[in-house]
Amino acid sequence: MTAQMDEQQSNPFAFGSVRFEVDIKTLKGPAGEVKLEDKIAELLQLLCMRAGDVVSREDILATIWAGRSLSEQTVPVAISKLRKALRDAGAEDTLLQTVPKRGYRLVLGGGESPADVAHPPVAGLRRFWPLAAALVLFAAVAVFWPRATPLVPSAGAAKPGIILTVQDIRTESEAEEDRSRVIALSELASYFLSQTPEVLVIRHWWNVDAPDPTGGIFTRYGADTPVYLLKGTLINDGASRVVTLFLSDPKTDEVHWSGVYDVANGSGALFARLGEMFGSVGVSAMAEASPVGLEDDRYWVGRYLAHLSTPGAAKGAAKQWREVLETDPGNADAQRALAALAARWTSVEAPVGPIPEAADAGSDYQALVDRAVLALYRDGDPAAASGFLDDVLARAPGDHYALSLKAEALVAQGDTEAALALYRKALRLAPFAKAYAGRITALEGDAAGVD
Repeated sequence: MTAQMDEQQSNPFAFGSVRFEVDIKTLKGPAGEVKLEDKIAELLQLLCMRAGDVVSREDILATIWAGRSLSEQTVPVAISKLRKALRDAGAEDTLLQTVPKRGYRLVLGGGESPADVAHPPVAGLRRFWPLAAALVLFAAVAVFWPRATPLVPSAGAAKPGIILTVQDIRTESEAEEDRSRVIALSELASYFLSQTPEVLVIRHWWNVDAPDPTGGIFTRYGADTPVYLLKGTLINDGASRVVTLFLSDPKTDEVHWSGVYDVANGSGALFARLGEMFGSVGVSAMAEASPVGLEDDRYWVGRYLAHLSTPGAAKGAAKQWREVLETDPGNADAQRALAALAARWTSVEAPVGPIPEAADAGSDYQALVDRAVLALYRDGDPAAASGFLDDVLARAPGDHYALSLKAEALVAQGDTEAALALYRKALRLAPFAKAYAGRITALEGDAAGVD
């Protein structure tokens, strides 16, 4: 901590309904009290003292860490931890804002202005200005200092706060049951992880290694973007089946977090472990980590196959869901999924009887996805499908399959360029989905033909 900040240690700050007690490093708000780590408290104090201004990464490192050379992840992870603490205290999510390529700032909502924040005394601020001026000069030099030209141009994608690359769960077991189980568990994990807007989740197929993270990921998003790799392995010791989970830095192989999930405890326990993993890097997972409505492995293997978006995989998905219906003929989830699959793929025979309607998304959003597919391919109503998919993507912005469906709805409405943008994003989230790459090529050809 700098001398200037240390002199203001006893002065509290208030923003909205939340109060920051600097001397005891505590946030007090309508949701409760949150004790801050030393560096996180110093970070918040700096942002409070410069409320409304953009504070660069260089400013933060110079002030909080005395300019020491640290991991590229230091500042983004600290910001993520601070966001979580503010949220836990009851502050608005818009209070702390990321300004792409510039830094971070404390944003005052509700018509407040910087004057509405309880600032330190004027005399203290005067002592702070020399440091601020030095930091501004430091930032200016950093901006204009010559840099090497990147080997590959930027793809122009929005810069995420944290990237999580996920390898689907592996197993060394030769048992067919275990091989189906790891696919189902991987799909469940993807379902959960995709519902966290703060993290860009890039999923890799279970039999394909994740690409070198120093390649395309850092080329696209920048070398300073925090990237983590999540791996899981199913262990079958005869008496029980557990999954060991490891979160590491793909550049150094340093393990940041590890956990064990007992498969017998169901999807709720899996989601709880993944929530702990997010917490280890300062990210709050979705508020409700309740178990899914249907725990049957066959149902989730079917979802996985359906998401591959090919006729052959669609037949495999249909087989899985028919097996579910053979043992549970009234299962509404499997009936609706099979009906949606048949609407999209003529190679799949539709189920007999009426399709069960879902009043809402239930305990998961897959019902909305199925309704979107039915609206688009059975009813020929891309506008209605888009409405359903907007609801899905508001809850799960990282769902690559929903993005691909929204792209198809846009194609049906004549907006090829917007569809291409969504397909490209879907392919970044699911590099294994070769169907997306093929569809992009076809749509690019259509667009060129139109031009």
